[in-house]
Amino acid sequence: MSGSFELVINGKTVKANHGETLVEAGLSGWVAIPHDCNSGQCETCRVNVVSGKVDDFGTAEKNTVLACQAKVIGNAAITFEHVAEVSKRSGLVTGISQLASDIVEVAVLLDTPITMRPGQYLSVKFAGFPARDLSPTVRFDGKAAPGELIFHIRRYPGGLVSTQVGATIKPGHRVQVRGPFGGAFLREGDGPIILVGGGTGWAPIWSVAAAARREQRHRELVVIAGSRDAEGLYMRRSLEWLRDDGVREVIATAETGAVNPVMRGRPTHYLPSLGPEDTIYVAGPPPLVDSVKAKSRAAAARCYADPFLPNAQPLSLVDRVMAMLRRPAAAPVEALRPVLPALAMPRGRAEPAPTSAIPPLPASAPRRTQAASRR
Repeated sequence: MSGSFELVINGKTVKANHGETLVEAGLSGWVAIPHDCNSGQCETCRVNVVSGKVDDFGTAEKNTVLACQAKVIGNAAITFEHVAEVSKRSGLVTGISQLASDIVEVAVLLDTPITMRPGQYLSVKFAGFPARDLSPTVRFDGKAAPGELIFHIRRYPGGLVSTQVGATIKPGHRVQVRGPFGGAFLREGDGPIILVGGGTGWAPIWSVAAAARREQRHRELVVIAGSRDAEGLYMRRSLEWLRDDGVREVIATAETGAVNPVMRGRPTHYLPSLGPEDTIYVAGPPPLVDSVKAKSRAAAARCYADPFLPNAQPLSLVDRVMAMLRRPAAAPVEALRPVLPALAMPRGRAEPAPTSAIPPLPASAPRRTQAASRR
């Protein structure tokens, strides 16, 4: 079947062709539906289907679909929440501190603040290195200075970017950010909020939690933070802050090494009974995210998810040249090698091994660079 249909996007009618994705149809009519990965992973483009029908392409949740995957099959009307337009900013690294054996906090001060909502993420490029998707958060007291971005970065053995944090990437290093992206941001409402973070997926969850306590104190809050082992629960100070601020259900979990008050097991083992009145935010490894989404769907609860996915983006030619220029004169220079095109992967986190040897770091299962990482 072919033909032209009317697609109403936030009240504006555009012509759409059969088989076009909603994102494509919007762009053809000069309406930009927020999107990023275009592969159905980041959920930046989730929209509400108000009337008519679309081919949801397996992305339907209640009355919503992913606009980068769902296709036009007839007349329809959709809406999406307005978020800040994607923009670029520059800044400097102002501080680096160790949070755990393989996790560091990196503070960046932008020349001009960027507008975004708690829970969204940015594409972050440290000068001379490939961009990585990282979720800004706040400090352990729930605060951040104007224009300040706080990132939690997991250091992976052989990581192109993460192994250089504290080495090549030091205070004073230039940074460029682009965004915001992501749909797992704090929304207004009245029902309970359940927050679930795995590993460095705690970064966006902590941002949402702190904002909820500042702006929506009338809502009941349940917070669950998990790690593979107890040593990885680097967010304990934040959990204590939440308890001191009156949050009654704050749970830390670890699969190994759990000692009271840390609960043994995974975050999903301690989810409360869910219902349609609940709003769930989850960030971290895909298995955790998928499990929480499935439980939310079964309970007809609204769930906003931020899965931290691998990224295989290599150094560009320009980045390789800049890296060589930063090396001491006595250091041998490796010949440039052709850069093979990488598969486009959203919300990059885990990193491929570089061509030169780097002292090994404590091993950890691949997750998003940032965090759980990452989107």
